[in-house]
Amino acid sequence: MMQPPINFSHRKSGLVLALSSGGAAGMAHIGVLQALAENEIPVRAVVGASIGAEIGAFAATGMPMDELESLATAFDWKQTLQLFMPDLPGGGLVSGRKILDFLNNRLGPHKINDLPIGYAAIATDLETGEQVVFDQGDLVDAVRASISLPGLIAPYRVGTRWFVDGGVINPLPFDVARERFGGPVLAVAVHAAVRRRGKRKLPPRSGQWPARVRQLLRQPWMGRTQAFQEWLEAQLANYRKSRGEKPVWTARSVLDQVMDITQSEIIRLRMTGNPPDLMLEPDVSRIGPLEFYRGKEAVAAGRAVTRDRLTEIKALLEDKNTTQDIPQPSVG
Repeated sequence: MMQPPINFSHRKSGLVLALSSGGAAGMAHIGVLQALAENEIPVRAVVGASIGAEIGAFAATGMPMDELESLATAFDWKQTLQLFMPDLPGGGLVSGRKILDFLNNRLGPHKINDLPIGYAAIATDLETGEQVVFDQGDLVDAVRASISLPGLIAPYRVGTRWFVDGGVINPLPFDVARERFGGPVLAVAVHAAVRRRGKRKLPPRSGQWPARVRQLLRQPWMGRTQAFQEWLEAQLANYRKSRGEKPVWTARSVLDQVMDITQSEIIRLRMTGNPPDLMLEPDVSRIGPLEFYRGKEAVAAGRAVTRDRLTEIKALLEDKNTTQDIPQPSVG
């Protein structure tokens, strides 16, 4: 059965979505979008950070939900490794060339200004630490800048500035969503900090992933990519931790933990000033940042949490206190 498209209301009425960073767990955003479309809930703008900016971009171009889900769930572990295989550039383990090819092939020459709904992507200026909101110009540039995960994907240059992941400065940009497009704002949180906070005991997941990682670590060339080796070892350590085993603190796992703590504090502070009207937290606590082959699981989690809270979501559109005037477009 073909799924209905997102009801684009062209900035006149409907929800404003704020989609968080979170790596592969961010494919839950697709499930949220699907459930909104199936229930004819209009969306008039999307603001995202990192994977949220990427999923939001695909949706904002008008890509059918079936196609978006197929694109996300087609990945297996081999295709994931192909995208993230180290090519040892400056500033990261991977240059992002294959990722940029992927985006160009599927997003094409879209300009943000010409999209059927409002759209913005969050990125971080590497030199100044400033939050930068891409709400005009080339869509692929905006997405590629927003997904430049520090240490993994090399920073991306736009004009004279270098950008890293939007999740560094604003992992769940509900405040930008309201400032740029008004309300009601529905936030979807799948960033690492909320995933760890929400963990609960679940059935053991497949041993395929750790087995593949161990296989990679035994490859002769791995000794020449120390940073990538440390990152993989950190993911194994996190996996053992999630299974209740004693954690092994590597250099990378310490950095990951510190980033999670920082993201939690950023969001807590932003919540005090300009919180969303409603926040969804899909159950994706067991999905690692590069486990894109678990797309079906993530999408299902997004659909489930949206269906569970449909009454609250629909009430947002009926509550005049959450529906705000649409601000004038701004630059920056």
